[in-house]
Amino acid sequence: MDTQVVETNSLDKAAILLLSMGEDAAAKVLSRLGRDEVTTLSNRMAKLAGVSTDAARDVIQGFFDHFRDQSGISAASRDYLERTLDMALGKRLAKGMIDDIYGDALKDELQKLQWVPAETLARFFATEHPQMQAVLLAFLPPETASGVLAELPDNCHDDLLYRVANMHEVSDQVLSELRDALGRCLQFVSERSTARVDGVKQAADILNRFRGDRASLMDMLKLHNEELARSVSENMYDFMTLGRQSTDVLQVLVQEIPEDILSLALKGAAPEVRDALMGALPRRMAQSILDRTQALGLVPVSQVEDARREVMRLVRELHEQEVINYQIFEETVVD
Repeated sequence: MDTQVVETNSLDKAAILLLSMGEDAAAKVLSRLGRDEVTTLSNRMAKLAGVSTDAARDVIQGFFDHFRDQSGISAASRDYLERTLDMALGKRLAKGMIDDIYGDALKDELQKLQWVPAETLARFFATEHPQMQAVLLAFLPPETASGVLAELPDNCHDDLLYRVANMHEVSDQVLSELRDALGRCLQFVSERSTARVDGVKQAADILNRFRGDRASLMDMLKLHNEELARSVSENMYDFMTLGRQSTDVLQVLVQEIPEDILSLALKGAAPEVRDALMGALPRRMAQSILDRTQALGLVPVSQVEDARREVMRLVRELHEQEVINYQIFEETVVD
């Protein structure tokens, strides 16, 4: 009987292998990878499904076959070379050679800070001397360093960048201070580790999806805090609310929204929103906009979100001017 052969790509193989290793071993492997690699592999591991025992065995066997083919005399570890070269050359010369071979171990440790939000790192940096700030920036990955610099006060940007640009070699004393700074930074981050929540936006999203009496719930919120209720209401002008508007309201809106903005905003939109908006247009015009949306191809999510924000800005403006009676939430009506 023929057996169906299923091709497994390299990413799947890596995900299967990591899942087969157990948590401790997989964590050690992931700690050696860059941020993008960890994110890609984690997403693939989370979505992996339907892997047969035979397929998993083939992946693992393939790994060991590859390992056996590539292995011979194992490369010397950093510790082994460091001890050997210390005896042969002396500690100072040995360290320079080891750093050239393996890269600066301290820089590798600082790479871990790429996972920390730039805003948090900037708060720590502000407690350090400008020269230590510059040293930290010099050892961070460029993307992380740029994010931290952007969070620091504008009036210190040029000074810090000048200090970084003038840096060529870092003395042992400075490296020792940098290690101490790294320890303080990790402690600072640990003490301030929190989960960030946009409560107002979350409350607005909950209300937009609430199937009960939204109007009464909003009135009760106003009794608690009228200003907070207003902020929640402003955030309730969500793009998805377009799907529950009357045809009259949508017909006014589609006349006010520029076609290029509308076409971009509809990219990846929920069917109920797309159908409601297109249903308010003449068939030929609706088809033209849909064709234009399709022709855009792949579009950055940020551009789509900007277009949707522009649409909802116009919605709110027309609603406040009483040009349209926009239903932020469904209200109970009587005949």
